Amino acid sequence: MHGSARAPFRTGMMPRLVLTLSLALISVRAVADCAPPPAVRAVPAAGSGELSLATLNLWRLRDSDKDARYDEPLAPGRVEARLQALAGMIHERLGAPHLLAVQEVENRTLLRRLARAVAEHGPDYRTLLREGHDPSGLDVGLLYRAPVRIKDHEALFAERKQQGQWLFSRPPLRVRVQEPLVFDLVVVHLRSAHGLDEPDERARVRAKRKEQARVLRHWVGKPVRRDPPVVLAGDFNSAPGDALYAEPWQRMHRGLGSVWDHLPAHERFSHIHDCQRQAIDHIFYSDALKHRATDAAISRGNAGHYRTLYGAHGTDSAVSDHDAPVLYFDVEAGSQ
Repeated sequence: MHGSARAPFRTGMMPRLVLTLSLALISVRAVADCAPPPAVRAVPAAGSGELSLATLNLWRLRDSDKDARYDEPLAPGRVEARLQALAGMIHERLGAPHLLAVQEVENRTLLRRLARAVAEHGPDYRTLLREGHDPSGLDVGLLYRAPVRIKDHEALFAERKQQGQWLFSRPPLRVRVQEPLVFDLVVVHLRSAHGLDEPDERARVRAKRKEQARVLRHWVGKPVRRDPPVVLAGDFNSAPGDALYAEPWQRMHRGLGSVWDHLPAHERFSHIHDCQRQAIDHIFYSDALKHRATDAAISRGNAGHYRTLYGAHGTDSAVSDHDAPVLYFDVEAGSQ
């Protein structure tokens, strides 16, 4: 989902050159055929009697001395600029959702700084985050505001291992929401698909992704009987389509409602990778909440805007490479 002297041709060089030029032309054609990303678009704010829940990947929100991915010093002021850009997006384009599940944030101190930046626009958020095992230090967390009240929270499967490695480097965050509805919210960031197309890595990566989805779906159990009901929200790194990439999604969505069920087919994507529009950010919910899940929306302005994102380091209109799905619950609906 970023003059030298001419040497004579050597024997065998012409076919290789022709192949290189052909691949280059294919690449240029693919980029030319790629539909432009959607323009910036906000979602409606929750109305009276509604509870809004969104999920957003924060694109490596860090405050350490170096950006671990690029091993380069963070420019002075960049962290604060990113926080301000994210705060504006949360307030203006996400309508300050009551619950915002976030992925790729380095620590709770930084998440609190984000909450304070949002508060400059009005909404007053509280934060939750449990440190995991991710080598880059990135975790999942939650921002929430009134009228939401939280009873307790925990990191799921934090000590579970597979083949001597942590099964979840970013353990799912389970939060018991007590008001205005009672349900378990689980913030999720499953293992990426990096390595699925590499023969030496494919089996290991596939096994980890499948096991993560299996244990999480087993924890949910039978949604029709689950008490309290459950909502799973986050970056699942899996979407309908390619068989290997879709495996976690196929297991997770069985028997659960989805935010994408409420949106037309042409809107069902939150990420754009190599011109492919993919629904990799999900909000799943159990049967007991189906009569309350009344509507959904998807923000625009991040997915596919790579030049803005990487050129401005996430401090411009694009603050992530993911758009944010939002689900609205009717808190005044009667029991089924």
